[in-house]
Amino acid sequence: MQTLHEVRVRSTKPTYVNLYVERISTLKEVAVRADAFHRTPETPLSIKNINRSEMMRMPGAVLDLSKVVQNFPGVLPKPSFGYAIAMRGGAPNENRYLLDGISLPTVNHFSIQGASGGAVSLINLDHIQGMDLVTGGFPADVDDALSGVLQLEGRNARGDRWGVRATQGGTDYGITLEGPVGDKTLMTISGRNSFSQHYFKLFNIPVLPTYQDAQLRIHHKIGPRKDLTIIGVGGWDDYKLYTDGRGSDALLYNVGYIPEGTQQTEVLGARYRSFTDNGRWEYVLSRDHVGNQAEKFIGNTGLDGDRLLDYSSTETNTRFNLSHHVVSKDWQWKYGLNLVSRNYGLDMWNVRYNNDLAVQRIDTADYLAQQDFLSAGAFTHLTRHYLERRLSTSVGVRMDMHTLNLTTINPLAQLSPRMSAQYHLNESWAVQGNLGSYTQMPPAITILANTANNWSQYSYAGRVNQAATGIEFQNGQTYRFSLEGYYKDYRQMPYLWTDQMAFSQAIGAYVAVGDQVSSSRAQGRSYGLELFLQQKLKGTYWWTMSYNFGYSETRLDASQEWKPTVWDNRHNINLVLGKVWGKGWQIGAKYRWATGTPYTPFDSELSASTANWDVLQRGIFDVDQIMGERLPAYSVIDVRLDKTYNKEKYSLTWFLDLQNFTSSSIPLMPYLTVERDELTAAPLEDPNSTDSYLVKTIDSDTGRLLPTIGLILEI
Repeated sequence: MQTLHEVRVRSTKPTYVNLYVERISTLKEVAVRADAFHRTPETPLSIKNINRSEMMRMPGAVLDLSKVVQNFPGVLPKPSFGYAIAMRGGAPNENRYLLDGISLPTVNHFSIQGASGGAVSLINLDHIQGMDLVTGGFPADVDDALSGVLQLEGRNARGDRWGVRATQGGTDYGITLEGPVGDKTLMTISGRNSFSQHYFKLFNIPVLPTYQDAQLRIHHKIGPRKDLTIIGVGGWDDYKLYTDGRGSDALLYNVGYIPEGTQQTEVLGARYRSFTDNGRWEYVLSRDHVGNQAEKFIGNTGLDGDRLLDYSSTETNTRFNLSHHVVSKDWQWKYGLNLVSRNYGLDMWNVRYNNDLAVQRIDTADYLAQQDFLSAGAFTHLTRHYLERRLSTSVGVRMDMHTLNLTTINPLAQLSPRMSAQYHLNESWAVQGNLGSYTQMPPAITILANTANNWSQYSYAGRVNQAATGIEFQNGQTYRFSLEGYYKDYRQMPYLWTDQMAFSQAIGAYVAVGDQVSSSRAQGRSYGLELFLQQKLKGTYWWTMSYNFGYSETRLDASQEWKPTVWDNRHNINLVLGKVWGKGWQIGAKYRWATGTPYTPFDSELSASTANWDVLQRGIFDVDQIMGERLPAYSVIDVRLDKTYNKEKYSLTWFLDLQNFTSSSIPLMPYLTVERDELTAAPLEDPNSTDSYLVKTIDSDTGRLLPTIGLILEI
């Protein structure tokens, strides 16, 4: 018997299916079933599987990978333009991204250094077959993950002939070529170019982003048991200010402080696999690079005398991973090692307000740093099955060392044990749990800022001790239900001394977050409950429902009170429903309700000072009220309609995606700005203080409908 779930069929090309079967010693009958859901021994519960069909049809996602995952439990919803993937109360930099086992530094364009989030997805879904979203119980072969792992599976190209796929989405257009290169090699290559900068002017949006990306995947079958996969990912971003727009308070405020800049993201990697009778050897060699450049001038004059920011940074990692997977009837074992050569550079000159209690004035940060060091790790993981596979246990450990300082070079300081267990009550119901202690080096930008100030000895690997348990129902084909509770205890996280807050409370200013002196002293905790119900496509319907309840808090040490992080979302509900009918018709709708996230209000008195405003052109945060305010709850509905025409020589799909269909008000962080003269737009002085301007706080809610008409043509 063979059962495959949601196989996409097109008239323009053959459909290929990969099946992974388990080796058994005696075989009387072949029965292969590819379940719609799957678990791993290391991660029996905290994992969600998302197939290609689900990614392509998700309402409101507009073919954007980072917006697809926000509909699943454990992922924080974020209503503002752009999306940073934050999981279980952790910051976006606590995640790891892998494509065919090759590390990706980010999955977004315009990522903020230190945070990894960005405005639009860097990964082209034409290259992706599916993905696993892991929020706990991380496998021991994955390093530097505290909150989440996104494992992307690449899609093999067609093998009969070369084909073309042209797409036009919400913010870009692109083309993908795929086909055979000889008898044993398949290649997919794509490129995309943005057009969003043109219609952003129509909405008077202050920042005009332009981006291009290219992606390559080559799969070569060396022999019956050996293969080689090569991937390349490149993204090139440019963001400029729209200074000619209508002179609203919002536009004048944003163009006053937002910098202009460029960013480059480049990944090149290869994975070699050799399969044996009882497992496989896997070797991965890759290089990833991210470069950032930005500058800002008072009044956007471009004059050196008005310069506020001159920023240039690079992060380059060269990685080698080796692993051996061994499978037997009742146990599985894997072990391996990894090496990373890290090369980080920073050249920054920045005028900003220093909230350090010993300073509290406009200050100049002049950083020049180059930090090169090595990381090495080793791991082992053993899984054992009992009681005819009704009970499974998994135990693993990894150790890492980093030549950054005398603390991080000790592998015992980064010792990372983990274990999980699963017991099947019957064929459908299972009780599961996992425990683990995971480590991650601080963001490169914090390491560089410390290096520039001779503080490298205060940069330690952060640690989170996590426990999770829950119950799950799945029938393997259509339905899944899970209820899971978790608790995370953070230690040795970065504390930012200039901002006087933990890294998890800081807000990135378009370029970087954490570009200041820090020490690995902050504590944190995150805990919550996740409910998930899903029906894969059955007949003509599919739907998912998720509810997340969670707290995320931090403090400098035990002498202080717990305060929320910027990722302290508390409650959110996602309900997605879709239907297919007729010849190629499909419709879907998504409803989201969420409570607001906290934010730090501005200090009106400091912000109104003419000496401060004339230079900074923005408000100064009130360090006495860190995360002291919270945005109100909101709800939003997205709707999507698709129609596909399958012809003999081509396939054409058009879709209409309506984000925020009801134009609901979505609250964003309010901003503080000055009162301006109606004719000249010059700031108005406070009649009661010649050293201050009149200031006001303005809500920055957004409530516009965002329609997208997209096209996908395959030949």
